[in-house]
Amino acid sequence: MRRTRRKLGDYWDEVVLGVLHPYGNFKKFEEEVKEHFGFIGFMFKRIILPLLILYLILGLIFNLNVFGSIFISLLIFVYSNFLPDLDFLIRKIDGKGRESLWYEKYFLLFFAPIFLYYVVIGKASPLFSSEERSFHSLKAAVIWGLFLLVVGNIFWDETLKVIMLPIFGTVGFVFHLIVDKVIFVEKQILKKKIFGSFK
Repeated sequence: MRRTRRKLGDYWDEVVLGVLHPYGNFKKFEEEVKEHFGFIGFMFKRIILPLLILYLILGLIFNLNVFGSIFISLLIFVYSNFLPDLDFLIRKIDGKGRESLWYEKYFLLFFAPIFLYYVVIGKASPLFSSEERSFHSLKAAVIWGLFLLVVGNIFWDETLKVIMLPIFGTVGFVFHLIVDKVIFVEKQILKKKIFGSFK
């Protein structure tokens, strides 16, 4: 296991880091994943579980089979919880270089797995922005939610299923912003309810 981790780290730092921010080394990436993964348990118990129960009740009321869409929505929630950190793939410029076009940056937000595939095989072009962390904002959360609304409309006809996909995705995205202190929540709430739950 340690050997695999070391090989992955070497590959990341030697190949993948070529298109990343300097702080996007493997150690930093690993720390970010560990930090945010721990909070998913807290989020699931206090917000996602009640939301799932509500979803199931509404599905019964409207006579809809919601189990497939629940599974997809849960995957989107977990995925969205890590999504903002993908802005480490965007290099910050100080006004001298060419900034990437808005749709190039949002292609990364919407289709991250495709972009990451090209990063891993070494064929991705670097992205540039004058913003510090392009996806660490409420604007990015709203845009991500709207994108999921469009995706929901493509997959389902039922309004309930269409609406729940962006709700789960946006909740995951926003929670990441709370953990990274982009959105401020009362410190005592975080201390007692979040950090206290991991003792």
